[in-house]
Amino acid sequence: MFRAMIFAAVPLLGTTAACGTVTSALPAAGDPLPAAVTPQSPLPARSTTSPGCGDRTASLRPPAVLPPPGQPDSPTLREIVNRGYLTVGVRTDTPPFGSRNPDTGEFEGFEVDLALLVGRALFGADGHVRFRAVTGAERVALVRDGTLDLVAATTTITCDRAAEVDFSAPYYLTAKAVLVAEDAPYQGLADLGGRRVCAAAGTTSLQQVVDAPSRPIPVQLASPADCLVAMQAGTVEAIVNDEAILVGMVKQDPETRIVGLGAFDVAVGIAIAKGAPDLTRFVNGVLERADRDGAWAAIHRRWLDGGQPPPPPSPVYRD
Repeated sequence: MFRAMIFAAVPLLGTTAACGTVTSALPAAGDPLPAAVTPQSPLPARSTTSPGCGDRTASLRPPAVLPPPGQPDSPTLREIVNRGYLTVGVRTDTPPFGSRNPDTGEFEGFEVDLALLVGRALFGADGHVRFRAVTGAERVALVRDGTLDLVAATTTITCDRAAEVDFSAPYYLTAKAVLVAEDAPYQGLADLGGRRVCAAAGTTSLQQVVDAPSRPIPVQLASPADCLVAMQAGTVEAIVNDEAILVGMVKQDPETRIVGLGAFDVAVGIAIAKGAPDLTRFVNGVLERADRDGAWAAIHRRWLDGGQPPPPPSPVYRD
């Protein structure tokens, strides 16, 4: 009975019908595109050895002093301020980083609050950020093609992605892990050979399942919430995702547990179009200030463990 009740509640994380933002509406574009991902959709190929891209987390150095709110000093910032709002892609299926409040329909979470910091720094007030719900599979493309100014959507910084978009300095470090039923015998992917393991499409978690030497059977669905529903229904044995997201799933379904925890070296950043280096520098300046003035720590306490947060990742700049 308990698991059935959770099963019914989980889809609210990714499919709440309300359309809007924390501060203003973004008509139909506020919702993600219709999911076109099924377990039969083509899987990514197994990874091959590549020359890499140096320090993939190295970003562009911020200005010594951020421009005053409402007084942009570069082309991209001027365009955004003249438009009157910043467009940001966030997830609705990865609490506590991004979700939609089932009572208000508003976006909320760690990454939503970070995006609001950028909006306040640009405009000097709330009410100028328009959010769009994005899926893991589409988030990079929507920045690359200019549909969105930023994406703050649990996006791991990888060499492949860095070839398509720029990234801010990392604002969070996480680790990959596996979610299984509480009474399951598995201790990690090594024990799941030949078993069905779920991850969201377009994610590094799915790539990890595909690459696992134990050869689990990868199952890709549109969202982490869909994976949890599938595991509760018994159609998959496990889920791979970032540790902090899996902690949120355990809170939703206490009959699950986390195993196979990796190293906390998975860097997450804000994706920004390559043609907007001034915006990348500005975002990095906002992140640096949030570290200095305690805003990052306050957001961490609000959405994550509530205790004394660790320091944010130290930025590395390539210029």
